Amino acid sequence: MQPINTITFAVNTTKPGALEAARYLAGIAECEGAQTRVTTDYPLPPSALDGQNLCCAIGGDGTLLGVLEAAIESGAAVLGVNLGKLGFLATFTQEEAGRDLPRLIQGHYAISERSVLRCTTQNRESSYGLNDVVLKETDGSGLIRLQVAANGNPVSEYHCDGLIFSTPTGSTAYNLSAGGPIIGPRVSAIAMTPICPHTLGNRSVIFDSSSEITVNHQTPGPCPRIIIDGRVQFKNNDNFPMHITVADRSFRLMQNPDHSHFAIVRDKLDWGDPTIRW
Repeated sequence: MQPINTITFAVNTTKPGALEAARYLAGIAECEGAQTRVTTDYPLPPSALDGQNLCCAIGGDGTLLGVLEAAIESGAAVLGVNLGKLGFLATFTQEEAGRDLPRLIQGHYAISERSVLRCTTQNRESSYGLNDVVLKETDGSGLIRLQVAANGNPVSEYHCDGLIFSTPTGSTAYNLSAGGPIIGPRVSAIAMTPICPHTLGNRSVIFDSSSEITVNHQTPGPCPRIIIDGRVQFKNNDNFPMHITVADRSFRLMQNPDHSHFAIVRDKLDWGDPTIRW
């Protein structure tokens, strides 16, 4: 791997100690010869990482999601430092980042290429999602009716509280809570999981990554909100039909060479006996 020469530290100032952690890590990076800068912008503007090799997102998984568009536009890798609780994506603690940063800067790292969803409305507005695109009834006015097609072929009509379209990365997020499958991060797929479907036979569907998924909202009934990585998008009422595809560009997540995805899953989901050594 190539050495790291330029690093932006993106700080979530709502996390206690995040700015101090950024300054501490920036000092370590500068001692290794890297050029650094610290920003508290959130989310990052699309051009914020132009010319940068690495973005170090300090806060947690939500902070890391806030640098997504800038990272995709620039091609910069992203390293997540977790000051929160779960940390499926931001897998470094502050102590681990301080210990490992010199080796990472020297080129001793691995890059996990994570697929990203692109959601486009009929008005040609679009947005990226690293975890998921969620269509959801949110005002308590009743079930929504959605028709789903893949590559122009009808899949099903759903009468439900919502639909989750998830990447493999997001399969351990809302998708998992709604009963969807856990998907390994290197699998090329989109998972669709209904939220509380009216018909019990409506279960998760896995689409291959070349699929173009079209979703249409059927009336009468409330119009669903479109929530991408936890944020409401496209707030007008003329979004359907909408299209979901795997984006042409991936999200480059920096990890230690010995990183194990399922070690993180076992730890965060409390699987098995923690005293057993694998």
